[in-house]
Amino acid sequence: MKKIIKRVFIILLIGANVFQQSCKKIPEPAPHVVKNMFDDCISTGDKLSFEIVTINLQGFPKAGSTTVTVVKDLINRINPDVIALQEVSSEAGFNTLLSSLSGWEGRFYPINNSPWNLAYLFKTSEITIDDSKTKVILSGDSYAFPRPPFEVFFTHKTLNISAYLINVHLKCCTDGVAQRTDASKKLDNYIKTTRPSDPVIVLGDFNDAIGGSTPSTNVFYNFVSAPSEYLFADMNIAKGNQLGWSYPSYPSHIDHILITNELFGNIDTTMVLKPDKCYQLYWNNVSDHRPVELILK
Repeated sequence: MKKIIKRVFIILLIGANVFQQSCKKIPEPAPHVVKNMFDDCISTGDKLSFEIVTINLQGFPKAGSTTVTVVKDLINRINPDVIALQEVSSEAGFNTLLSSLSGWEGRFYPINNSPWNLAYLFKTSEITIDDSKTKVILSGDSYAFPRPPFEVFFTHKTLNISAYLINVHLKCCTDGVAQRTDASKKLDNYIKTTRPSDPVIVLGDFNDAIGGSTPSTNVFYNFVSAPSEYLFADMNIAKGNQLGWSYPSYPSHIDHILITNELFGNIDTTMVLKPDKCYQLYWNNVSDHRPVELILK
């Protein structure tokens, strides 16, 4: 009789254990994380700072939908607050890119200058735009500005910084030295007469170096010779190793971010990003320029 009771007890114990095991919650599988192709060569933006990027996209989208997809991934990885674009050849392509991005709005060149259109992208959670001040400037001078600068007025919500952005793409090549010199002087005059006490950021493809210290070696001498008024935030890059330059195929550093003295105290970091280190077809499918980023705090 004792053996029967013992066997029954063991059976009940085993059954209770099986029941207990069956009631345990099966852990959920780990979520699948989609890796961004630029994770290993580009750091992402900081919510407590203001990140602004400029990039010449060389006839965007140069490889159609492939370019749109890669640029979308690049933007999502950099995660800046503002992007100034040059050489956006297709407004339809720009709108396709914009619709693929979550939480962004854009402003496209108010004039048709294909394939040399200028454009902006703004992160809506961080940036507000006053469209009453969005306009093309200096458009009556096709010699100095074959692609007239595109100006917007923005406010960065987190840092409460308001400033004018002037997106430029100056005349290229050795035969454009006189035109770039003229453009530099006229930009200087525009800022001094129209925005004398406003923070201003001039950014884009300047198509020339900034490291020269004399008028004959630097078409932007009027800016670099006025250090109390202007600062090229990327000057250290321009004077540094060519491996860090924005236009390595030449090689040269021709994409710049110029700021007025109202913003000197906000500068944190300026860098040339190197997406080509992660994506070998960058030069074929995206651009011959690298992005330049300024971080303000």
